[in-house]
Amino acid sequence: MFPLFGGRKPRYGDPAQALAAGDPEAALALCEERLRRDPHNAAQWQRRIAECHLAAGRRAEAVRAYLVAAAELEQQDLLLQAIALYAAVRRIDPENAEVAARLGEVAADEARDPARPDPELAGSMTIRTRLRRYAPLFSEFDREELTQILTVTEQHLLPLGHVVFRQGDPGDSIFVVVAGQVALTVDGVGGTPVLIETVSDGGCFGELSALSRVPRNVTATTAAPTELLELSRDYLEAVAIAHPRIWQVLEAFQKGRLIPAGI
Repeated sequence: MFPLFGGRKPRYGDPAQALAAGDPEAALALCEERLRRDPHNAAQWQRRIAECHLAAGRRAEAVRAYLVAAAELEQQDLLLQAIALYAAVRRIDPENAEVAARLGEVAADEARDPARPDPELAGSMTIRTRLRRYAPLFSEFDREELTQILTVTEQHLLPLGHVVFRQGDPGDSIFVVVAGQVALTVDGVGGTPVLIETVSDGGCFGELSALSRVPRNVTATTAAPTELLELSRDYLEAVAIAHPRIWQVLEAFQKGRLIPAGI
């Protein structure tokens, strides 16, 4: 009656519950069943499958599932989410050749086709053009720079209401919103927070403090369940020894922000 569990009734209602209980095999079975039933969300379930393999210590299987999920995301033009998965693969397998090849496509030089008169149409945009539109911080790095940055990028899955940092904290990281929303506020009269900006998919915050090493002058709080990529200044400094242009790209990006002060 319950083929996923050898005739036994499933003990878990969803994969997250099984993983929390320390049963990655049950979680994997649930994810694979959800994938069969819900192929339109293949990227989501392949990512979950990767997490199950990783929890079970099967690194090679996790890498394969992450790459399948990333390919699905690229097909949907969700390039920043794909990059987040490439970052996960780089942490598991820093020398992965497939990630390097795919990042080479992402960071490739643009070549517009003159036969296509409207370069703003999604179908006529190169990967890099789409990346510039949806994740501008990453769009100016070349393949080697982007590859090295992903090696030192940390990924965070945060619930609603999580405080990423508070006003006055040390400014030592840059954050990119992969999916979700982050509210940036300052302390108003009587300590009441005043909203300055809401950063959503593809947006960046924290770069001014990280570049200048000054304390944060806003508080960043998730306004929805949110996935972030974090670039630590210390790690960026290590990468920049071999790739000093990274600082020029980051500084140019910060200067081009609509709201240059405060974040």
